Amino acid sequence: MKRLVSFLLIILATSAFAQKKYYNQAVNSCAGKSSEELINKCIKDSYLLNYDFTTDEGKVISTKSIKKPIVILAAAGWSAPCIGQIPALNEIVDIYHNDVQFIMIFWDKKDRIGRFKSKVDSRVILVPAGENDKVAKGNLDISGFVHKLDYPTAYLIDKTKKFVAVKRGAAIPSKTVTREQANETNASELEDFVKQVLN
Repeated sequence: MKRLVSFLLIILATSAFAQKKYYNQAVNSCAGKSSEELINKCIKDSYLLNYDFTTDEGKVISTKSIKKPIVILAAAGWSAPCIGQIPALNEIVDIYHNDVQFIMIFWDKKDRIGRFKSKVDSRVILVPAGENDKVAKGNLDISGFVHKLDYPTAYLIDKTKKFVAVKRGAAIPSKTVTREQANETNASELEDFVKQVLN
């Protein structure tokens, strides 16, 4: 009898550890948490469900069909850091586009992303908010992918669809930071971020 009870306890413990935590479930269960808690306790180590994103050109991209690591960037046309990080993003996409899929999801509808489309490397998949997507109070829900952080935010997902890291913000020029310095900082930080999923 003791062996049977021990065996059942081992099976229960093993199955509890074997269950995957999926991104949307994790994010939605963390309502009211600070951004850092949301990232460290909820997003990291969760897994990406399949999302069918509709691009600015009307093409549907399914995340389950992407076999390499993914960077999902959340952007908004009204965010200066989102626009300011474009040169650095293009530099990193040029280097790593064969190894990583870059997807940029937008707070903005298709008719409002022209400024990005003309500047962002064409190998970045652009996904504007659609008519049925929810955009409210800084939160974004595009095809079921829920974004509750600030803009810009980059989500790093490995080949197994596990969230490895989250990067928030970008440097912008100021009185003490030149455009070149901001670009160098952004490129360096984004490259270090992406390298976490490269073998």
